[in-house]
Amino acid sequence: MSERWGREVRAIIASRPGVMQESLRAALTNLSWIEVTGSAGDGLSALGLVRDQQPDLLVVDSNLLEDETLTLLRQVKQQWPVIRCLVLAQTTRQRAWALAVGADCVLSRNDPSQRLSEALGQIRLAP
Repeated sequence: MSERWGREVRAIIASRPGVMQESLRAALTNLSWIEVTGSAGDGLSALGLVRDQQPDLLVVDSNLLEDETLTLLRQVKQQWPVIRCLVLAQTTRQRAWALAVGADCVLSRNDPSQRLSEALGQIRLAP
């Protein structure tokens, strides 16, 4: 783990394969201080990557099944509370349950990439 992200941040993306996963990868790798170390197309695979790599950041897209997203966030926050979790939600309901299970930040999937960069910067500086 980085010392409150004083170095390059290791990130994992949890999103179904396709345009959104690739867009997230591009947006994250566009930030010089983030290294995307893996991506998974479902919650179980993402949990395995988190267990093996123990990244600094997990970015979860709401295109995963709701149950697997909730389980993934709960387990990550219970087992590795220092891992920051950012969720991209489509609805206010998804936003509410993501925050309820421990997401550090929830953005709308429709937010511009600039908002993602700003949110990651805020998470990076948070105690």
